[in-house]
Amino acid sequence: MVAFPPRDTIRFSLPAVTHRCSDRRSLVLEAMSPEGSGVLVHLRYRDSVVTAAYRIAVPGDTTAPGATVAVRYLLREAGHAFFFDTGTVEVRRDGAKVGGRIQGSGIENAIRTPTRIEYRDVPLPRPTDTVPCAAQP
Repeated sequence: MVAFPPRDTIRFSLPAVTHRCSDRRSLVLEAMSPEGSGVLVHLRYRDSVVTAAYRIAVPGDTTAPGATVAVRYLLREAGHAFFFDTGTVEVRRDGAKVGGRIQGSGIENAIRTPTRIEYRDVPLPRPTDTVPCAAQP
């Protein structure tokens, strides 16, 4: 679910998957619909994914544990997108699954957009499921 409080609320529910990054210190959580709405999270951790709160970092900041979050949604058939520049990604690990909440905001069309995202029961990837996650300029 994604919500944009206090006035305009967009809600959507999407299946989410995770992929380990080839650097072995991060993973990608993605949820997307064929219509174009979606969420992308790049979570950087120390040694392994543990229950913790990770600060939002701007894209390209790969120096410390943290997360980069991007959101794309449709509103009256028009696409909108932004990345978070403030906030926190809370991760709760339960065995081979993760869940949690993302709270923060970003600028979209010169408007600060507070956003809340909840996710649950997302399976962690197998150790052999890796993708390149290097930041691209």
